Amino acid sequence: MVARKVSDEELIKLLQETGSPTKVSKLTGLTVRNVYSRRDIIEQKYQIQLPSFSARQEGIARNGVTIPQNRRQIDYELRNGVAVVFSDAHYWPGDPTVAHHALLEVCADLKPKLVVANGDVYDGARISRHEPLYGHNTPTPKQEIDTVKERLSEIEKVTKGAYRFWTIGNHDIRFWRYVAVHAPDIAECVGTGLWEHFHGWEHGWSFFVNGHTMIKHRWHNGVHATYNNTLKSGVNIVTGHLHRLCVTPWADYHGRRYGVDTGTLSEPYDDQFLYTENNPVPWCSGFAVLTFKDGQLLPPETCEVLDGRAYFRGQQVI
Repeated sequence: MVARKVSDEELIKLLQETGSPTKVSKLTGLTVRNVYSRRDIIEQKYQIQLPSFSARQEGIARNGVTIPQNRRQIDYELRNGVAVVFSDAHYWPGDPTVAHHALLEVCADLKPKLVVANGDVYDGARISRHEPLYGHNTPTPKQEIDTVKERLSEIEKVTKGAYRFWTIGNHDIRFWRYVAVHAPDIAECVGTGLWEHFHGWEHGWSFFVNGHTMIKHRWHNGVHATYNNTLKSGVNIVTGHLHRLCVTPWADYHGRRYGVDTGTLSEPYDDQFLYTENNPVPWCSGFAVLTFKDGQLLPPETCEVLDGRAYFRGQQVI
């Protein structure tokens, strides 16, 4: 749609009716970024407050976040500030990894407004549908949950005041799947499954920031996953699952956007991954940092572990 001239009065009416800058963009032809900018100007000019997301969306709305009851997509607004996104921690009992220590250091330094655990924080080795490996003594679900609690509590201590969200990963869902398959008669007693143990973190399938940056555990696979993700979604998209830790920019007539792989908070050759049979893998320990300025996503950054040391912005963190 070609953009047309939109008066303040019309923009106010559309935002009040839909509550969604993304929907207003589709109705008017304005870019989402332009709608957000115009909304800020209008709020200051007329001393009014316009809704950020659809009031029609069934769910809970608080602190700039809308949580629908089906939890397919959680909408969030972050005009200015930092979001730290990590994934694939696959936490097992034992000492924390270098990447986990680096995450704590960077969070303490940057004081992010948003922290997203982008799936597979829990591993679920013993309740996997895969056959156990020879000589592989995996921890119990309780041992894993206790370790996840310990590690996430460490993150919570250095991110006080931040909004914390956990996207559902394919390993995370193993907990609920095991109950549903092996003990369906007591499934209703389990509540929200894994998240019954982690009340400090909201959860859902995807997390959409400012109507233009999607954070979810996985979509495309392969070496061109981040390229395909942003190309086909039409937005910035931040995923985990592949453990690769990389940023792929793309641009078209709508502007520049990014596909991000948040790597893994675990070590690529830890015991969780014996199923790779010691084959070389293009994985990297680390996490991503997203900075938003006036609602726009600036070029994403990564903290990367190289030879047992973590680096961020050219400086050694750990």
